[in-house]
Amino acid sequence: MTAPIIAVSSWRRRVTTYLGSDTDLYTLGGEYADALGRAGGIPVILPNLPVDSVGAVLDGVDGVLLTGGQDLGDPAPADAARDATEFALLAGARSRGIPVFGICRGLQIINMFFAGTLIAELPETPEHPHAEGAAQLEVRHSVTATAGWLAAALPENGIVNSIHHQAVDRLGPGLAIAAIAPDGVLEAFEAPESNWFLRAVQWHPEKLPGVSGRAHSDRLLADFLTAASAYAAGRTTAPQQRKEYV
Repeated sequence: MTAPIIAVSSWRRRVTTYLGSDTDLYTLGGEYADALGRAGGIPVILPNLPVDSVGAVLDGVDGVLLTGGQDLGDPAPADAARDATEFALLAGARSRGIPVFGICRGLQIINMFFAGTLIAELPETPEHPHAEGAAQLEVRHSVTATAGWLAAALPENGIVNSIHHQAVDRLGPGLAIAAIAPDGVLEAFEAPESNWFLRAVQWHPEKLPGVSGRAHSDRLLADFLTAASAYAAGRTTAPQQRKEYV
């Protein structure tokens, strides 16, 4: 079986490098690519793209992973180019039946695509404290799964991380809740369309540490990669005959 090719969104920002403190880069946490690779996928990292070129990208991939990153909406430091790219990826993936998985910001942009709304700043709770920087990596809370696929993929103790301060407010029509936190924050959803695989989680499975964290990430991505493999196998054009775009 040919390994599915997964388009992965990235974050354009200015960071400190050997070239200076204001270097313009597209960035992606290495854990995303590592997790996809372990699960059997081939990650291809995407920059922001002109909307009319997204279709050409989708012609050559078998799945889309929408990743975390900067805040969405106004007055947050919005990235209109990334938003437009990801909306186009979602529209094209839906029309083609390409599987999609969203993580953190990815869940939020999917909800907006479905005409849902966001909480711009979560109220502070024990599950979602207002942590900053590296301290966010240590925050944990439990989730209750309402969908079988997620219940089977959660860590044994049901504990995940809390690296976010925005969340779903009104769930978009056509989406179904898959998990919630004790404070009521929606933590996962799916689109129960029979011809389109779409799932998303609010936490960062790829950042949970150790053997148990990697096992959780692998279980969570397994169905996504299986769906992407099935999509690849169903192409009318063989992989070696795919069009190349410059």
